[in-house]
Amino acid sequence: MANEELIMKLSMLQQQAEKLEEQINLVNQQISELEELKLGLEEIREGEILANIGKGIFIKAEVKSRELYVNVGDKKIVKKDVRGTKELVDKQIVKMQELKSNLLDEIQKVNKELHGLIISAKQSHE
Repeated sequence: MANEELIMKLSMLQQQAEKLEEQINLVNQQISELEELKLGLEEIREGEILANIGKGIFIKAEVKSRELYVNVGDKKIVKKDVRGTKELVDKQIVKMQELKSNLLDEIQKVNKELHGLIISAKQSHE
């Protein structure tokens, strides 16, 4: 393999590894947010709360019921209790952890290929 070709291949693999690492960081962030959500669900009580209406803006709200309205995808909103909502969040966490595992497998493959190319390059220059 020519030096230019090797350098190009190494660069492409490096970029691929960096993208995978970014995706892993995003998945970790989503898992963390879901875990926080789960903790928040456990603290829902009837009474006054601060409700996040977006972009760091909160409003005092009166909680009259522990029933939640959950977007389950495809523009469908269903009524769930706290336990059912936590189960749904747990399923999302499991999916995110599976995705993270797949991404880690991919990055391991890329790193193995990078390592192989480096060894091959060293051997051809000896």
